[in-house]
Amino acid sequence: MDAHVPNPLVCPTCGGALTFEILDDERFLVVWSCVECGLIRATEPTG
Repeated sequence: MDAHVPNPLVCPTCGGALTFEILDDERFLVVWSCVECGLIRATEPTG
């Protein structure tokens, strides 16, 4: 059984390339930004 996993380096909005920057390596806070549409998302693990 194959599960489709989206490519984390592709913008979910426009399909453009994503770049990332680590803001806080102790909290694993990462900011993703899209080169094409400018979408910015921050990810931080919970728990």
